[in-house]
Amino acid sequence: MRKHSLGMRLLPFPLCLVLLLLIPAASAQTIQNPSFEAVQLTSSPFKSLNPADIPGWTHKGNIGDGLLWAIGYVDGGGSIATAGQGNQFVTMGGGAGQFGTADWSTTITGLIAGDSYVLSFMTASETSAFPQSLTVSFISGSSTGSEVFSSPISPVNYWRNWVTQNETFVATDTSAVVDFSASTFQDMGLDNVSVAAAATQTPEPASLLLLGSGLLGMAGAIRKKLIR
Repeated sequence: MRKHSLGMRLLPFPLCLVLLLLIPAASAQTIQNPSFEAVQLTSSPFKSLNPADIPGWTHKGNIGDGLLWAIGYVDGGGSIATAGQGNQFVTMGGGAGQFGTADWSTTITGLIAGDSYVLSFMTASETSAFPQSLTVSFISGSSTGSEVFSSPISPVNYWRNWVTQNETFVATDTSAVVDFSASTFQDMGLDNVSVAAAATQTPEPASLLLLGSGLLGMAGAIRKKLIR
């Protein structure tokens, strides 16, 4: 009876292996304050010049018309600001029609050296006169080169036309410092920054079925041997 019981306990083992192949690895990549919502701007003028209101991020360069903006902002002509995700976003550039250079940087944690990841973020041009561009580069944790991303013009002044951008990079360490920089007139918007592991090849259903059948056959042979 003991041998029979052991054989029965072995039967679920191959099924567990198949299920494990179907379960994706958990994503542990982390960016602090990815949508700039940590400190909420709830009253007029719905913008902040204080870097302390953007925890987890480091700002350098021109401040422009503001650093952190909320969707409640509206000018005297009735033009309003919108966010890419949530209620708030940050900007970089000259501001007030002036040319300027500024950047935001943050640390990505939970990476595996040698693995590929997709950095996703949203951008928006402030002006309706011309598109704006920013450069994404890695200060540390990745040897992936810099890449330039452009946003189309806004239909009216202020940030109304948000677009999603993506860049694939390879980690060289367990953490990486990513930098977003812009040299432009007006303030270019940045929002909704995230990182996820790049898609890996998933075993085809036919392959999984073949593997499962083989494992079940092996378990059956072991069971027969144990109960003899």
